[in-house]
Amino acid sequence: MKKITILFSLVFVSLTGCTDLAEEPKGLLAPESFFKSTTDVEAGIFGAYSQFVSVNLYGRELPVMLMLRSDMAAIGDLGTLADRKQIDEFDMDSQNDLSKNVWEAFYRTVSAANTAIEAAKSVKGDPVKKTSLEAEGRFIRAFSYFNLVRIFGDVPYLDKPVETTAQLNGVARTPVAQIYQSIEEDLLFARKNLPDRHTGDPRNRATSGTAATVLADVYLTQQQFDKAATEARYVINNASGLFNYRLEKNYQDLFNGTLAASIKEPIFVADWQNNLLGDGGINEDWLISQTRPRGLLPRSLSVVVPTMAVYNSWDARDYRRAVSFEDSVLINGQKVSIVKAASIPVKRPHIAKYYRFPGPQDAGDDRRADNDYHIYRYADVLLMAAEAIAESEGVNAEAIGYINAIRARARFNGKITTSFPADVTPQINATDFIKLVREERRLELAFEFKRWFDIKRWGILQESFTGPGAYETRPVDSNRDYLLPLPLNEIRLNSWTQNPGY
Repeated sequence: MKKITILFSLVFVSLTGCTDLAEEPKGLLAPESFFKSTTDVEAGIFGAYSQFVSVNLYGRELPVMLMLRSDMAAIGDLGTLADRKQIDEFDMDSQNDLSKNVWEAFYRTVSAANTAIEAAKSVKGDPVKKTSLEAEGRFIRAFSYFNLVRIFGDVPYLDKPVETTAQLNGVARTPVAQIYQSIEEDLLFARKNLPDRHTGDPRNRATSGTAATVLADVYLTQQQFDKAATEARYVINNASGLFNYRLEKNYQDLFNGTLAASIKEPIFVADWQNNLLGDGGINEDWLISQTRPRGLLPRSLSVVVPTMAVYNSWDARDYRRAVSFEDSVLINGQKVSIVKAASIPVKRPHIAKYYRFPGPQDAGDDRRADNDYHIYRYADVLLMAAEAIAESEGVNAEAIGYINAIRARARFNGKITTSFPADVTPQINATDFIKLVREERRLELAFEFKRWFDIKRWGILQESFTGPGAYETRPVDSNRDYLLPLPLNEIRLNSWTQNPGY
C-alpha cells in the first residue's frame, strides 16, 4: 500500500490506493508522473472508490447525516455529538464538522477521479480498456457531484487534476444547473463505455447498468420525467440479461451479511468485505454501532433511532416493518420489549437492517460486517420507473405493474405469502398513484439514506416536519433548510457567499 498526497485548494487530499508506484514526496500530482499503465490507472480508480467506504462517507458520516436530516429517524442517545444533534434539529451552522467531513471526502473522491480520468487518456494500453477506465472515473466524479449539489447547492466544479496552485486562483461556486449538465455528460459516457458486468460481478464497481440507474435518478431529481423513464426502462429491460439484476424473493435477505455476495438485487453498494480498496480508515462499517441499542452489547450507541410515529404508523401486516425495526431484545434468554427493557436506556424500536444479520465478520469485529449498504438496488429502479412514467405519461399498466411487483415481494414473510399489502388496482387516479408511489418509496427504502433526498426533490419540507401527521416535528425554514451550509473554512478561504439563512 502506497500513499500519494495531493494539494487541493479546498481540502488537503490523500489518495490511497493499492499500487506499486514509488512514493513521491510532492505536493502536486501530475498524472503523467505517476501512471504508466492501465494497471496503475485501475489502482487510481480503486483509490477513488475507497473514499466511498471511508468513515466520512458511507462508513458513517454520510448515512448518519442523511438519516438524521430526514423525518423518519432522530437522535436516540442525547449524549451523542452536538454536530449530529444540530443536523437532526435543523439548528446547524457552517462550523458543523459532520457536514464538513462529508464535503471534504467527496472532494477527495473528485480529485482522485479527475487524476485517474486524465491518466486513462495518457497511458499506453488497450484503447477499449483505457476508455472503460475513463468511464469508471467519470462515473465516480458524476456520482460525487450529484451528492454535493443535492446537499450543498452551488459548489465548485473541477474536472481536471490540480497540478499547480495557480489553477485554483479565484475558484468560484458553479451553478447547480451547469453542474447537472456535466453530471449527465459523464453518466452518458459511462453508460456507453462501462462493461455490463465486471469479472466476478462485484456490485461496488460501476457498470453500464449502474450509470443508467444513477442517470435515471439525476433526471428524476430535475423533474425530467420522460428521460428518467427512458433510463429506468433501459435498466429494467436488460435486468435479467445484461446486468443480472432481480428482486430477491425475501426482503430480509437484502440485509443478511451471510447472503451479501449471492443476492442479485443490489446495483451499487458499499462493500465492507473487499480486497480492492485497502485499509486504514476505510472498509469499516460504523452503522452497526450507530443503530444498535445502547446497553445491548459493547459499542452500541443508539445514535440514529426511528421516531415512534414511524414505527406506530407502519401497518404491522407489512413484512418490511419486521425487517426494518428491532422492537425487542434478548435479556437472559428471554425476549423483552425494548420499551420495557431496564438495560436499554433509549426506549424506542431501533433500526435493524444493519446489525441484525451482519454475517460472519472478521474475528468478531463489528466494524468489519459482511452486510453491504445498498446505495442503489433494483427495487429503487422499479420505483423510479413507476414515478417517472406516471409523471410523464400518466398512470398505466406498466407503472402499476412495477409497484405491484414490489408489493408482491412484501407479502412474502420468509415462510408464507400473506394478503398485505394488496395490489394497486387499475382504477387508481393519477394524484392517488403519485401519493402511493411516494409512500411506497418511504417504506421499501426505509433507513437506506433516500428519504431526505426525496423530501428535497418533492419540495415537501414543511409538510414533512410541521404538517398534520408529521413523523418528526421540527421548526424548518424552506428558504434555508433544503441545503446545508458550506463549511466556514471554505467561505473564509475563497470569499464565497454562504447559502441563504446560515
